[in-house]
This record gives sequence, structure tokens and C-alpha cells, in this order.
Amino acid sequence: MTLRHDPPTRERIVTEAIRLFAERGFRGTTVGEIEAAAGLVPRSGGLYKHFPSKEALLEAALERHVSELEAVRSAIDLMPLGDLRSELTLVARWTLAELGAEQQLVKIIQKEGDRFPELAAQFHERLVKPGYEEATKVIERVLQEAGAGERDTRALAAIALGSLVNYRIEQTMFGIPPAGVGEEEMIETWVELWMTLARSGKLEAAAVSGEKGR
Repeated sequence: MTLRHDPPTRERIVTEAIRLFAERGFRGTTVGEIEAAAGLVPRSGGLYKHFPSKEALLEAALERHVSELEAVRSAIDLMPLGDLRSELTLVARWTLAELGAEQQLVKIIQKEGDRFPELAAQFHERLVKPGYEEATKVIERVLQEAGAGERDTRALAAIALGSLVNYRIEQTMFGIPPAGVGEEEMIETWVELWMTLARSGKLEAAAVSGEKGR
């Protein structure tokens, strides 16, 4: 017999509220609908036992997502892979999974950003900005291992992360991936692109070294 472990009421409320906000909009979702979706008696005041308002649900969702993200990042940092291709593959898989997990929040911010500018600012500061910082570190490591000369790592990071972001957004928006490219194909090609950059950097560095040795 398998025991069923339901998430705590607070977690259910946040999960269902964000799903409904993404589907129907903040204004289009009532407290009673959130309570019903979370398994509570509609219009019974059950939601207010955990949250003072609907707005507080958005803040709780962002906090929960940031906490989950930080936990995964910490786990990845502890993985001693030691192989550039494996590391890049892990980064691509994790990034696409993370982007998929935050699509509901993205939809809410797209729809309600004017109504909740502070939430949009927090989303950028705590999720988007750190994402590009992490991407920059990865690109710097790729170039360092390649022995390549100075490059605009921030621009390369924008290209690297931006391509994955666009892939997930288009897939979510239209229900099909860009150009019909499957996720595994996307990951393999993305990794190979940066491996090629690393190889070209090594060749470039070797050529420069050869020129200096003449």
C-alpha cells in the first residue's frame, strides 16, 4: 500500500493560486476559486488563515521559487564533474528545467507587471540577473580552459542564456519548440556550439604562441 503525502495547505494554496493567476489573470481569479482548487471550502476564509491577501500569494510564490533555485544551484556547485562537456550539458538541462518551472510566474509578470512593479523588479533582481551572472561564470570557465584571449563574456553569456530562454518561451507560448527542434537536440547542439568555441580558442591561443616563438 502506497501512502499519499499531500503538500501542506499553505503550499497547496500558493501552487493553485499561481496556476490560476497565470491562466486567468490576477483580477480574474477570486479567493473562493483559489480555496476550491486548494481543497478548501470556497469562501470559508481558509485562505486568510495563511495569507493576508491575494498579493501576499505572489510574494510567497517568488520566495518559494528563489529558495528552490538556490538549493539546486548549491547542489550543482558541489558536483565534481571535471569534464567541460558534462558540465555544459548539466547547465543546459538544468537551465531549461528551471525556465520551465518559472513559466507561470513569467506569465503573471507579463500580464500584471504594471500592477505589481515591485514584484517584477524582484523577479529580475533575484532570478533573471543571477541567471546571467551564472552564465557569465560558465563562459569565463570555457574560455579559460580554452586558453582563449579576452572576449566579451557578458555578451557571450547573453547569447548562451538567451537562446535557452527563447527556446522555452516559444515552446510554452505556441506548444511546439522553435523550428520543431526537440529538447535533446537543442541541448546537444548548444553544448557542441560552446565546445567548438573552446576548441577554436585553443587553436587561436596555439597560433598566437607559435607566432611569438618565431
